[in-house]
Amino acid sequence: MAKQTYSKKEDQDLFNKRNAYLKTVTKDEFLENEDYLFYMRAVQNGTIPACEYVKAAVQREQDKFDDPDCPYFFDPEAGWYFFAFCRYNSHLTGPLGGTPFILSDWQIWVFSMLLGWKRKAGQKAGFRQYNIAYLECPRGSGKSAMMALFGLYMLTLDGEWDPQVYVAATKKEQANLLFNSVVRQVEYFKNRKLMKALKVRRKRETLIATSAKGGSFVSLSKDSKSFDGMNVHCALVDEIHAHPTSEIWDVLNSGAAKRNQGMMVGITTAGMNYNGFGYSQSNYIKKLLKGEAGIDDTTFGCIWTIDKGDDFYDPNTWIKANPSWWASINHEKFSGDIERTRHYAETRPEVYTKFLNVWYHSNDKWLNHDIISSCNDLDVSEKEFANVPCIIGVDLSESEDMTALVNVYEKFNPEDQKYHYYVFPRYFLPDDVINSGRKPRYNRWDDEGLLELMPGQVIDYDVIQSILENEWHSKYVVEYAFDRYNATQMSGSLQNKFGDDAVRYVQQDMRGLNNASKFFKRLMLEKRIHFHNEIFIWNCLNCTVVNRSGLIKIGKDEGSPADKIDGVAACINALERFAVRSNMDSSGPSVILL
Repeated sequence: MAKQTYSKKEDQDLFNKRNAYLKTVTKDEFLENEDYLFYMRAVQNGTIPACEYVKAAVQREQDKFDDPDCPYFFDPEAGWYFFAFCRYNSHLTGPLGGTPFILSDWQIWVFSMLLGWKRKAGQKAGFRQYNIAYLECPRGSGKSAMMALFGLYMLTLDGEWDPQVYVAATKKEQANLLFNSVVRQVEYFKNRKLMKALKVRRKRETLIATSAKGGSFVSLSKDSKSFDGMNVHCALVDEIHAHPTSEIWDVLNSGAAKRNQGMMVGITTAGMNYNGFGYSQSNYIKKLLKGEAGIDDTTFGCIWTIDKGDDFYDPNTWIKANPSWWASINHEKFSGDIERTRHYAETRPEVYTKFLNVWYHSNDKWLNHDIISSCNDLDVSEKEFANVPCIIGVDLSESEDMTALVNVYEKFNPEDQKYHYYVFPRYFLPDDVINSGRKPRYNRWDDEGLLELMPGQVIDYDVIQSILENEWHSKYVVEYAFDRYNATQMSGSLQNKFGDDAVRYVQQDMRGLNNASKFFKRLMLEKRIHFHNEIFIWNCLNCTVVNRSGLIKIGKDEGSPADKIDGVAACINALERFAVRSNMDSSGPSVILL
């Protein structure tokens, strides 16, 4: 029998027919028709619109089916059992309340992949491939109800002894939203026979499995009394975009490592905190799907959003971002809320993040995320600039924090007949910060080789000076551009070795930084500055701007002292010196650049 798929683009009628089929499909039909791959086939043939990350996630799974040497085998029955379990339960919220809970094809595909891929050999032969799942999709996709049933399934039907299942969020109220969805299923009158068969009941703030294998389901938040000593079989971490750090995730993931197939599931919409764990995790999954994060076979990820350049006001864009568009989205309300953003800018953060799953950068920041990302395109080695003039911008930190040295090269581009600037930052940090674990973001950057560590608790300025001297000898360095703060001794020593003109101080007030700051932003807008460094992107995102009488100066949010801008500060120092040396007008039209 030919495998089912759509013959034209999905619409409401096609979805309804498909849903009617899923309400009654038998196990044999489900397996014979490979319904667990229906969504994948529809994405591949274009009948279900999808963004680049969904297409990449689909291809990642397809590659395993196509590889005869794949170290994993696929068990299609695993997805069926979860699908059938959900169908025994009911929707308990909204217009579908009281009707059977039928997973949509995208949900069937996700959980079939999560549960179905298993290891062929080794110590964990027969156990699941995936230990981590990250799902990012808009509001209204049925995330909470879907994950509630998944948690209940992992408690009762996954075959694990004493499965400890947790739902966690930053606040108890948020964690309880998902936990209470599980409780409602357990206590729903139509489910009494099912729950009696599963031997699960509520005991105060915990769900208890009273079968021979036992098990428990508990709600946790950051203010919970105990996070240690857990032996996690499944952890559902809700709304990751709201997690400022990876603290909750890390503790639960450590507990899941004690099991052969413990499962961590992160579920979220996009958010607005570019400095939190949520954005960091989202960014990692995007890199993983694009093949830029190395090999990580234990992590499944999929992100439903829009593509760069999509029209926010085009209904085709809305469908692409919302996998449950035909199942549970109120089209009239959705359209009205989107349209309202044309006239009421204050509604955009909520609508963009929750309706289109687009990470939104607030307007009080200086640089737009899309602009920054468009310049993060440098794909050549610094060795290619050996004979290109370089100014090294220097930002010496407090001795116990991050220090940035930024090599900026100026090179004429014959295509647009303009000078372009190529930025290669280096970041230095005392290893005590890494060892303490108090800044998880820094630990990840260290693992990725983006930080250069110095032993102890402080930055060794003698080592920094030695590096600057080596740069002078090995590259076409024409100047060092210093902020005078903390630099008198080092800069004086460099002048003694290379001449007074080798070091220039950049005045760090509005008059001294106005032109270079505006020039930096103009280069961004014109895509004439190029870099490729995640810490530098983070620095850019953290920049705020003070504007007084047309003069500007970048800074950071006083309420967020951990949001560093060192690399950008050093880069602007270098650009200021390039501007002075070339006698260029770097101010430009302020109406555009502010």
